[in-house]
Amino acid sequence: MIKTTVIGSHPVVGEGLAAVETAVKDQIEAGIDIISDGQTRTDMVSYYADHIPGFKVEGGRCFIVGKIKPSEATPVPEDLLFAKKLAGGKAEVKAIVTGPVTMVFFSELTPSAPYKGFRDEVLFRDVSDALAMEAELIQKKGFFNFQFDEPSFSIGAPMALARDALERTVADVKGTKALHVCGNLRRSFKEIVPIEGIDVLSFAFKDSVSNFDTVDRKLLEDYSKRLGVGCVSSTENSVEDVEVVKGVIRKALGLYGPEGIAWVHPDCGMRALEREVVRSKLKNMVKAVKGMEVELR
Repeated sequence: MIKTTVIGSHPVVGEGLAAVETAVKDQIEAGIDIISDGQTRTDMVSYYADHIPGFKVEGGRCFIVGKIKPSEATPVPEDLLFAKKLAGGKAEVKAIVTGPVTMVFFSELTPSAPYKGFRDEVLFRDVSDALAMEAELIQKKGFFNFQFDEPSFSIGAPMALARDALERTVADVKGTKALHVCGNLRRSFKEIVPIEGIDVLSFAFKDSVSNFDTVDRKLLEDYSKRLGVGCVSSTENSVEDVEVVKGVIRKALGLYGPEGIAWVHPDCGMRALEREVVRSKLKNMVKAVKGMEVELR
């Protein structure tokens, strides 16, 4: 059985836990199997930078101002526990952790930071250790579905450093671990697929159709990876017909086989879209998966 999930961000309605509640409600009503907390508090980098020592968030921008250190107190599980309570057993909850490379590349390095630059191995090591602590604290609260977000992997991240950093981050995390990379994978897929400690590779296929030509089934099998298939646009503020969504899923099944696909989901987070559009997209995605399951019997 292929499970439905989301990539993360949901349109924000309200503030604080009220916004989380709205996001969870929309996902549950759509019939999503593995939900998120909606990432409603702030952007994906600030969500971690606002409490990890060495980072500073100011005016909506993130700065590296000192040595990055793990924090033994994180507010992230609060939203996850609230989402789990709201789900009431109707869905699993996935913890979403921003990856170390994206944390570095979407921050500004200040002169006060003890690092040589954006390719300093010590900087990546320190950020990886801080995020590993975040994941450990989340896991201690009972979460075993993780998604690590690395959009920077498709836009020129130094992949040798990137691989080491992510492997260090996920090394001690238990349960299912997914890596989400949005966009075109032509330059990076062959360097992404060998990353150790990752079970599911979550990619966009609806708007990045060329990924069907890039993502190689044999390499996935060689490295024991399954796919998360993006089948709904996260940029078009219009609702795909169920048959359109089924077409993307059907193509993925034909190329990678039912055993090669773990999840289907939107291409990326959908915070920028209208809430009613997102609700309908998710409902149609669930209908499409159910329709495909009938076809496969």
